[in-house]
Amino acid sequence: MLTKTAKQECNHRFDFTHYAGRIQEKDMFRLLKPLTLGLSVIGSVGVYSLTVAASASAFSFFDGDTAVGISESDRGKEFTINFNGNVNEKDVSGLSSEALFKFEGFKTVGNKTEALFDVKLTNTSSNGITSRSSALGFNVLNFNGTSLGSTLSLVGVGNTNRDGNTRVTGLFSKDRSGAFPNQFGDIDVCFTDGNNCQGGGSGGVITGDEGNFKATLAFSGDVKSFALNNFGVRYQSINGQTFAGDSGTGRGTIDIGIPPETPRQVPEPTATMALFLIGACALKYGKKKPQPLIQTEG
Repeated sequence: MLTKTAKQECNHRFDFTHYAGRIQEKDMFRLLKPLTLGLSVIGSVGVYSLTVAASASAFSFFDGDTAVGISESDRGKEFTINFNGNVNEKDVSGLSSEALFKFEGFKTVGNKTEALFDVKLTNTSSNGITSRSSALGFNVLNFNGTSLGSTLSLVGVGNTNRDGNTRVTGLFSKDRSGAFPNQFGDIDVCFTDGNNCQGGGSGGVITGDEGNFKATLAFSGDVKSFALNNFGVRYQSINGQTFAGDSGTGRGTIDIGIPPETPRQVPEPTATMALFLIGACALKYGKKKPQPLIQTEG
C-alpha cells in the first residue's frame, strides 16, 4: 500500500506526463500548420506554372517540326527556326542561321487581314565558315486549327509597301515571290534586298551578326488562322574550308524548345488534389480549441 508521500509523488508524475503530452501535441500542430500551408502553396504554384508553360507553347507544329500553325491565341508568342547550309546540293558543316519569329497578331484593313511578325535573323555560321544570310522565305498555307490545308494566297507581294499589302521593313526592304536556287525550289514569299529571291543584293547579316525586320503578310477577307512551312534562307559570300565567295541555301526546322528525350512531366491531378486536402484538413484541425487539461488532486 502506497504511503501518502508516494501517492502524491505518483500523482505529480502523472500530471507532468499528461501535461508534457499536451505540450508536444500543441507543438506538433504548431509545426504542422506552416508545413501544410506550404504544401498547398506549392501545389497551387505547380498548377499555375504548368498552365503558363502550356500557354507559352500554344503554336501547333506539323510535319516533323517543319510547319507551324498560327492563330490569334498565339499573339505575343515566339518560335525559332534553325537553318542548315547547302552548297551545290551538298550539306556544309558550319553553314547555319537562326530566325526568331514573334507573332504580333492580326490587323483588319478594309476587306483584308494582315498578320504581323517581328523577326530577328542571326547568322550562326561556324567551323571555319563565314557567310552572309541574304534572304529569308517560306510558304503560307490554310490552317483550320487542327490540320494544314492548301496554299493560302498572299495579297500585294512585290507591290509598294502600304496597308493591305504584304511588305517588309527593317533589315530587308523588299518582299518577293519566286524560288531559292541550289535545288531548293519555289517559295510563296521571300524578304530580301535583291530584285528576286535568287539574289540578295548586299543586304542581310554576316557571321556573328543579327538584324531585325518587320514582316507583314496580307490576305483577302477575314482570316483567323494560317500556317507557315518550307522555311529557307539564301547564303552568299561563303568563305572558309574550300569555299571562296560561294553561294548556297539552307532549310529550316522549328526548334520547339522541349527535347523529345526529356518530356515535361505533369503531376497527376489526384496528387495535386491530395496536397490541397491535406493542407485544408490539417489547418482546420489545428484551429480546434484545445481540450482543458485534467487536473488531479495533489
